[in-house]
Amino acid sequence: MRINERLKLVASFVEENKNVIDVGCDHALLDIYLNINRNNIRTVASDIKEGPLEIAKNNIKKYHLEDKIEVRLGNGIDTIDDKIDTIVISGMGGLTIIGILKYKKYLLKNVDTIILSPNNEVFKTRKEITKLGYFIEDEELIEEKKQIYHVIKFKKGKKYYTKNDFVLGPILKSKKSKTFITYLTKEKESLEKLLKILPKKYFKRRNKLKRELKEIKKVL
Repeated sequence: MRINERLKLVASFVEENKNVIDVGCDHALLDIYLNINRNNIRTVASDIKEGPLEIAKNNIKKYHLEDKIEVRLGNGIDTIDDKIDTIVISGMGGLTIIGILKYKKYLLKNVDTIILSPNNEVFKTRKEITKLGYFIEDEELIEEKKQIYHVIKFKKGKKYYTKNDFVLGPILKSKKSKTFITYLTKEKESLEKLLKILPKKYFKRRNKLKRELKEIKKVL
């Protein structure tokens, strides 16, 4: 089956022999793709809306995967069970993702892997998820329809990170991919434009932007 490049990248971060919950699964395309392309995968396709789940059920039936993908209606990770060891959330705002995980931390006891692709607030996503007792194992960028998206893989454990690591991504900084350089260049241009129009009275905000700009220039 065909899925977009962003979901393919998300799928590439999922290990074999895992019990996965796909939060906000929409039509369960990721779940179907995983079960076709990974060995010994069990997935729970979870969504808060009944409409998408009905389509998901039809898609799952089409590929004869009813015994491998379970559909559940519920909010966030409320539908998790004790067998789940991997959480995937893609295509939501960063603050929404943080809220889903942070305020139900007690449900993460058996989860050793969290794979996220936030639409925004990537800095806060990195920072807040590491506070939950996870470290950043891997991260990639994917450009799709002129938008650049992050896909971040967290594993249970702790590592020390600087503020710069949270802003730019410790793994991305070490890889320095072509897409990363393109992303940083765009961020640099956006910050420079913002500094030009932001009134000087907002000195705290301006100083924060200047620090971010300085760190980006160092990498570039």
